[in-house]
Amino acid sequence: MKNFEADEINRVPMKVAIGLMREAFQMLSEGSVKVPLRTVMETEDKSGLSLFMPSYAPAWNLFGLKMVTVFPGNQPPNPVIQGKMILMDAVHGQPLATLDAASLTALRTGAASGLATELLSRPNSSSLAIFGTGAQARTQVAGVVAVRKITRILVKGTTPKKEEDFCRLISEEYAIPCESLAAPENLREVDVVCTATTSAVPLFKLAHLKPGTHINAVGSYKPHLRELSEEVIRSCRLVVDQRAAVLHEAGELAIPIQEGTLTPDSIYAELGEIVAGKAGRQSDQELTVFKSVGNAVQDLAVARYLSDNECRA
Repeated sequence: MKNFEADEINRVPMKVAIGLMREAFQMLSEGSVKVPLRTVMETEDKSGLSLFMPSYAPAWNLFGLKMVTVFPGNQPPNPVIQGKMILMDAVHGQPLATLDAASLTALRTGAASGLATELLSRPNSSSLAIFGTGAQARTQVAGVVAVRKITRILVKGTTPKKEEDFCRLISEEYAIPCESLAAPENLREVDVVCTATTSAVPLFKLAHLKPGTHINAVGSYKPHLRELSEEVIRSCRLVVDQRAAVLHEAGELAIPIQEGTLTPDSIYAELGEIVAGKAGRQSDQELTVFKSVGNAVQDLAVARYLSDNECRA
């Protein structure tokens, strides 16, 4: 049984990963894969949690199960996200591979945002703002720059040091100027915004955004967390990875729906429906949002690609 560590997963080209997400999301929206809602178990002191995410693709004859822990308070050398995915044959039940879950999660999440940016942002988008400075934030940059000609990046982290380190890494890797986001009002200078945080409160207001902005919101994954305000959700064309999962897990919708100020009809489409041909952005002035809580079929698609290429090597 092959074990794919982080370095092998990180070598998957982002454009390849975006293509894998295109296929995976269309299959998800068509109902040709089975992806139950994830199981979440939290520690007694609420300091961390474990997520269990199964998947089954009959067309691929594959089962997958990703298991990760998330401990937001971890400091180096202990990463915030740790875990493994196991890939299994669905013909005879043979275990085929294990994969490092943290790098897998970062890659497929960045690729999903790349796909959403390609389908929903204005084609001439050239500037990007990132909330977050971790591994997820880095692959958000990779996903967006793979589909749009980005010439300027702004970043907002929890400390100036983290922003400085992030900008140095990004500038070295992509040769794109990167600087700190001085104030939320500076978001009016950018075309695409990515949020990759665990914030429980909205990160900015609708008034901070310029018309035509596209947002990829991928950080919040529990019903009490929300990176985007209700005002932003009300004002956008909202596309999600999977309706059932987002309604269950994303605070951006769960909180206002529970309060009776929003309904599930606020969701315009799943990303797979846009891939299949449903209209996306309607005008250059429209605010578009891709809200993702992550889906196990994304992991299965990448695991299949790595396993297939290993067999052909």
